[in-house]
Amino acid sequence: MGWPALVEPLWFPRFAAVPGVRYEAPADVDAAGVCRRYPQRPEVHQGLSGYPPSLWWGNTSASPAQQHAYADLSGESAGAVLANLAEVLELPGEPSHYHFAVQGAAGAVWSRRRKDPGAFATLERLYWLDLQLIQAVPSAVSDEHAGEQRFYQVAAFDRLLDMYLREGLLAEAERVADIAARFDAGDQSRVQQARERAAAVAAEEGPR
Repeated sequence: MGWPALVEPLWFPRFAAVPGVRYEAPADVDAAGVCRRYPQRPEVHQGLSGYPPSLWWGNTSASPAQQHAYADLSGESAGAVLANLAEVLELPGEPSHYHFAVQGAAGAVWSRRRKDPGAFATLERLYWLDLQLIQAVPSAVSDEHAGEQRFYQVAAFDRLLDMYLREGLLAEAERVADIAARFDAGDQSRVQQARERAAAVAAEEGPR
């Protein structure tokens, strides 16, 4: 069965334009400057029968956000990674492109966390940005197969659960577990652990 020809893929002029996402760019990001480097706007290309339409940005399927996220920052500091991400999020892109950009930046910060005393707060902020996007646009982390929506593995769920459980932040862990359950995502043993520990603490505290 083919895809409807009139269903166009989603894209947004910047990350903050995604309905349901609360995001404010850092004051020092040169949004106008980075946007001038990527002036492309998308055209809808209808694929072969049985395939969905796609967006083309000039001569590539990579949106400006995705193109800028390709930068090789393997030898750079966490600060450079975050600065690049701030620019990425000011560029036009598709929801999945923003997801992978945020997840990739968080992964880079995670790998540098032992050298950065502020890594916990930074990672928490990035992972919650990703969870905001996922809740606003579930298609950013899923596709359809045989009529069923299937979600990708999303690092934010397991990382946040690990961080919150380790720090004893059980209310926050339970909140993440609730979202993970809605999207059939995350390590279910961690999700269950978060629920059980939160329930145990609530039982110890008793009614208020």
